[in-house]
Amino acid sequence: MFEAPSRAAARRGRTLKLYLADGTPSGVITAELGVSSVRAAVASRTALPELIRREEAARTGIYLLVGPDPDLPGRQLVYVGEGDQVKTRLAAHDADEAKEFFTRAVLIVSKDENLTKAHGRYLESRIIAAIRGAGRAKLVNGTEPPFKGLPEPEIADMERVLDEIEILLPVLGFDVLQPTAGDQLKPPGTAPVAPTFMADIKKAKARAVERGGEFVILAGSTALRRESDAIPQSVKDARKALIEAGVLVPDADAELYRFAQDASFGSPSGASAAVAGRADNGRTTWRVEGNGQSYAAWRSSLIGDGSPS
Repeated sequence: MFEAPSRAAARRGRTLKLYLADGTPSGVITAELGVSSVRAAVASRTALPELIRREEAARTGIYLLVGPDPDLPGRQLVYVGEGDQVKTRLAAHDADEAKEFFTRAVLIVSKDENLTKAHGRYLESRIIAAIRGAGRAKLVNGTEPPFKGLPEPEIADMERVLDEIEILLPVLGFDVLQPTAGDQLKPPGTAPVAPTFMADIKKAKARAVERGGEFVILAGSTALRRESDAIPQSVKDARKALIEAGVLVPDADAELYRFAQDASFGSPSGASAAVAGRADNGRTTWRVEGNGQSYAAWRSSLIGDGSPS
């Protein structure tokens, strides 16, 4: 079985350089970290011709095509590829009816043009595995066998490239690599940023934490199966997506679902609504485990009155 080397994320400040190729945010944007070996270039599908004409697209690299899933609102579809000349692949995909789904494309190439075909295949394999593990998007790729054709020193180099890619993609609006489950690595001795929160909604009991800018319901929590007649469509769609992804599964109690793995939400209210099966004010529903303080009160205590300290 292919096992990638473990990589601990360093918690240091980084400089990001963005360049708007035509001076507008709707055109091609390039991005690179301050001292970096790679450059990313992103464009909407309408701006794809401009992206293909750029010199970055003539290099060996990898790319992602991303768009909404028409069968499941709120979920994304993603295709990952690599090529000796990325522009050739992008042009072919733009004409391919099977790739109608994508609305944005991002390519990643080496600034010093040192990436080879083997490097591209390794990065493609690793990114596909990371997207599957993150569970945020549905892969359009077919079955991709792990790529093992690199010597150990070059694998170490490519893992450093992956570190940079994992930083660049979310900044550019592609969150498909960010895990929805599991604790993120923290330096030794780092205190948790936020407490654990509890929500009791009828028979449902859920626990959650804030992690990586999201509100995350923890595995083992339960949610009500029955949905309110007045449930907002967005909440209904979110619960449907969780069920279809195998995140919400039937509990031993016929009135409940159980979270089989951690599930990320954009807000406390989105999380508590998924538990309740209706619209809900998560700022009052979620309570700090141990002292019962509401999320709203806890948050207010962090922000204070806004006066300089």
